Amino acid sequence: MEEDIQRLKQFVLLKDAQINQITTELQQYKNIVSYFPGIIVVLNKFGIIEFINENGAKILGYSVENLIGENWFDKCIPENVRENLKFVFNKIIEGYVNPYEYYENPVMTKYRTIKLFLWRNAYIQEGINIAKTISFGTEVFKKDFVPHETEKVLARIFNLLPEAVHIIDTDYTILYCNETMRKWCRILGFETDMVNKKLFDVYPFLDEKIRKEYQRIFNTGEILITKEENLIDEKKIITETRKIPIFERENVIHVITLMREITDFLKE
Repeated sequence: MEEDIQRLKQFVLLKDAQINQITTELQQYKNIVSYFPGIIVVLNKFGIIEFINENGAKILGYSVENLIGENWFDKCIPENVRENLKFVFNKIIEGYVNPYEYYENPVMTKYRTIKLFLWRNAYIQEGINIAKTISFGTEVFKKDFVPHETEKVLARIFNLLPEAVHIIDTDYTILYCNETMRKWCRILGFETDMVNKKLFDVYPFLDEKIRKEYQRIFNTGEILITKEENLIDEKKIITETRKIPIFERENVIHVITLMREITDFLKE
C-alpha cells in the first residue's frame, strides 16, 4: 500500500513537471506570435477573425479585442479590392484554388491609411474540408505604392481561377482578361487579343440588355449576379455571371466580370 502511494506521488509530480513545461513552451510560443513584426491572422471559413497577434492589431490601429469576431475583409481590406479578395478567399475555402505561398495585398488601418503587405498563407483542414486560413504578413515599404498596384496582384490571381474573367472601364474597353477567358475565345472562334478593344465589338452576340446591366452597375455600384444564355454557332452556352464594381472614391471606374459555365460544353 505504501509503495503504491509513493508511486502515485511520483506519477503526480512527473505529470506536474510535464504540465509546467508545456505551459512554459506555450507561453514562449505566445510571446513569439505576439511580437512577430507583422500580422498573423486566422480566419474561419466565413472570413471572420478568430485570432490576430497583438503587434498585428497594433499595426492596424486596433486592439485585439476590437478585431476578434469581425469580418477581415469588411474591416481591414480597402473597398476597391474587397469584393475581389472575398471571391478569391471563398474559392480557396471551397478547394478550387490552392492557397498562394506568397503574394502582395493591401490592408486598411483604422485611420483609413493603406499599407502594402507581403503574405504567406496556410490552411487548417477538418476532414477533407478547409476550415480556416492562417496568414502571415510583413509590410512592404514602397514609396510609389498606390492601391492600383494591387491590380497586378489580382491579375496573377485571376489567371488561376476556373472562371472566365475580364475587366472593362466606363467606355466598355477591355482592360484585362484571364487565361480561361482566352481559352474560351479560342474554342468559340473569337479573337484572343481583346485587350484595349471594345467589349461589344469583340463579342457581337451580346445584346442591349447586357449593355444596360453594365450601365446600371456603373451608375449604382451594386453587384449583379445573373444567369445568361447565348447561342454561338448553334451551341447554347449557359453561364452564371458575376459583375463586380471597382470604386475610386465614390465612383465606379471598372467592372470585373466572372463567368462560370453551367453547360459544360467549354470544359469538354
